[in-house]
Amino acid sequence: MMGDSGNLAAASSGIMSVSSLASGFAQSQAIRAQADYEQQQANTNARLAELNAEQTLKKGEKEAQAHKRKVSGLIGAQRAALAGQGVDIGTGSALAVQEETAVQGVVDEATIRNNAYREAWGLKFQAEEYRSKGRFAQISGRASARSTLLTGGLQSLAYGAEGFGKYYSAKEDKAKEK
Repeated sequence: MMGDSGNLAAASSGIMSVSSLASGFAQSQAIRAQADYEQQQANTNARLAELNAEQTLKKGEKEAQAHKRKVSGLIGAQRAALAGQGVDIGTGSALAVQEETAVQGVVDEATIRNNAYREAWGLKFQAEEYRSKGRFAQISGRASARSTLLTGGLQSLAYGAEGFGKYYSAKEDKAKEK
C-alpha cells in the first residue's frame, strides 16, 4: 500500500515538473514577444521623429525663402516710396535704409533656418533615444526570458528529483516490507 502512495507522489512530482517547464517556456516566449513589440514600437517612433525632423527642415527653408521674398518686396516698396518723394535712392540715408533692411532680412532668414535646424536636431536626438530604448527593451526582454526559462527548468529538475526521491523511497520501503 505504501508503494502506491509513493508512485502517486512521484507521478504528481513528474506532472509538476512538466508543468513547471511548460510554464517557464510559455512565459519566456511571452516576454520575448513583448520585447519584440516594444522594440518595433520604438523603431516606429524613431522613424516618425526622423520624418518630423525632415519636415521641420523643409518648413524652415520655405519660411526662410518666404521671408526673403517679403524683405525684397519691402525694399522695393521703400525704393518706390523714396523715389516718389524725389529722393535719390542710390545714396545717403535712403541707401542706408535699404541696406539695413537687407541686412536685417538676411539675419532673420538665418534665424529662421537656425531655429528649424535646432528643432530638427532635437527630433533626431529623440529618434536615437527611441532606438536606444528599443535596443534596451530587446536586451532586457531576452535576459528576462532566459532567466524565466532557466528558473522553470531548474524548478522542473527539482520537482523531478523530488519525484525520483519519493519513488525510490517508496520502492525501498516496499522492498523492506517483503
